[in-house]
Amino acid sequence: MKKGLVIVLTASLAFFSVVLVRFSIPSLLPYMVGRNGINTVMGGLLISFLWIGYTIFQIIGGLMVDRYGYNVVLYVLILIAVLNALYPIIITQYYLLLLVQFVMGSLLAITYVALISIVLSNYGRGGLGAGIYQSMFFLASSISIILSPLLFSINKYIPFIAFSTLVALSIIPLVKVPGNRRINSTITIGPENMGILGMGFIRLSSGFSYLGFLSWSTYYVVHVLNVSPSLSGLYAFLASIMGSAGAIIGGYLGDRAGYTWPSILSSLSLAIIVSIIPRSSVIYLLMLLMLLLGFFYGFYAAPSIAISKFTTNIGATSGFLNFMSQLGGSVSPYVIGFLLQYYNFTETLLAIGIISMVLVVIGAILLFNDRNLLNKIYRQ
Repeated sequence: MKKGLVIVLTASLAFFSVVLVRFSIPSLLPYMVGRNGINTVMGGLLISFLWIGYTIFQIIGGLMVDRYGYNVVLYVLILIAVLNALYPIIITQYYLLLLVQFVMGSLLAITYVALISIVLSNYGRGGLGAGIYQSMFFLASSISIILSPLLFSINKYIPFIAFSTLVALSIIPLVKVPGNRRINSTITIGPENMGILGMGFIRLSSGFSYLGFLSWSTYYVVHVLNVSPSLSGLYAFLASIMGSAGAIIGGYLGDRAGYTWPSILSSLSLAIIVSIIPRSSVIYLLMLLMLLLGFFYGFYAAPSIAISKFTTNIGATSGFLNFMSQLGGSVSPYVIGFLLQYYNFTETLLAIGIISMVLVVIGAILLFNDRNLLNKIYRQ
């Protein structure tokens, strides 16, 4: 258990470094939209291109990790560090930036699947291990959201060089992690495996509601709360910071009581909160709602991915489940940007919330009809 915990922490720190990279561009939207001919649709597309690459390569990355072993992540991290250092040079070249965003998303996907597979394969308490790992998402996204605009306002090179350095340093301890687990990986999603498909719909819902709002959070506080762009990260930061506590609590509870209900109820809560956030005119209530968003996304994320440990092909299954959440995250920013051309934030986020609720219901129906998977969960 002690050795497994060390491996969990090593993988988690590497995940921390790449999440810093993932949220730097969305945090800079206030500096980009309205300049160089970039409108809200183009800004949303810029975010979506990263999520599209991230989404497509979830399953591909899972199959690669199962087939070639975990050490593939070392080479991918090197590419991420180099590519991220190039962002300041191309940040004003919109279409080149779109292409690089897609490539970066693809590399980040392989990294995610490899690192979570390392965690689930080397630590017996799958929910808690996933909770520690997922907590890095919220810590790093919060830090990236708050620091990227501030550092960029000083010098456009600083945030990118700093984050690339951290990615490169995270490779050093990973070299000692065993990386030779290889299988001929496939994944079957169908009538014989409806529970995994059901959990996929639940993750699709959470990605669609939470990741969509988080991507536009800095823009939201600037244009609705009249916050200056350089301070926008301080407010949007609230929407992710509590996720770390939620991830660890949700993972621990999932190990004790099963992974189904924590995932369902927290995903439903996310959809409701996103719907009502723009209806709040009281600043302290809005701050509380943003804190709850981060908490419930963390609470859902750990148990919903830990369910992968009940399958043979951990890499492929975790890749599919993250594919579903990122599918929501890749579509939602563009949908929000499109709707904002015709409606205000109140109407736009209500539509996002209603769609997310419907997806949760579909997922719950599929999940509870897979008795085989439920028996494995509750026998652990």
